[in-house]
Amino acid sequence: MDSTAASGLRPVSNLRTRVGPTTILFTGRLSNWFRRLIAHLVTWIYDYFCPGPRWYRDVPLSPISNGRLKAVGRKTLVLDLDETLIHSGAVSQAVPDFIVNVNIGGGTAKTIPIRVFKRPHVDFFLGLVSKWYDLVIYTASLEHYADQVVDHLDGGRGMLSHRLYRQHCCPDRHLSKDLKRIGKDMGSIFILDNQPKAYVHFPENALPIKSFLYDPEDTELLKLLPFLDALRFTKDVRSVLGRRY
Repeated sequence: MDSTAASGLRPVSNLRTRVGPTTILFTGRLSNWFRRLIAHLVTWIYDYFCPGPRWYRDVPLSPISNGRLKAVGRKTLVLDLDETLIHSGAVSQAVPDFIVNVNIGGGTAKTIPIRVFKRPHVDFFLGLVSKWYDLVIYTASLEHYADQVVDHLDGGRGMLSHRLYRQHCCPDRHLSKDLKRIGKDMGSIFILDNQPKAYVHFPENALPIKSFLYDPEDTELLKLLPFLDALRFTKDVRSVLGRRY
């Protein structure tokens, strides 16, 4: 008689067969949740203790460069909100940067918490590009939701005071955005948006960006900084952005 069987113990090989798909799935989900939590905390700590110059240095301009900027005039950068600067949703396993409460249901209003995740480096990005451009938020989202989110992004800095919402979009099925609402000089206005349909009427005034659906390692905003730094020196943004077509 086998000694293992005589002792009442099951062979190790038999024990391994008891680890089924449910156990593996649970372990995988738990591991993924911890990975996202740790990545979020690392990003937050790095953003807090490591200021922006580590990513892109904003150096003083020469007299010639200052003269060029005065000659071409200050430009306006229009910023989309959802999936461009932030990602939000009612349900998520990750830890949000902040939560906003939104009323739904018409007359019988019900408040639901919306979990908001800031795109990595968005605070540094906004602080820097606000020195280069006049900033405008243009979103297809509802005003009572968007205002809360934008207030968090602005953080009292006063750089995102000009805002347009769903009611300011074109009355089409794509809720495209009318940049002429912002100004008449279309050579000085361009939009950063993850949805091509949003700028279908102004393709030469658009700067695309990948959609942000929560990725703690996303660096798309940082990648744009050298280009945005240079674009402000052009007389007509369409002469550069229009080259994509």
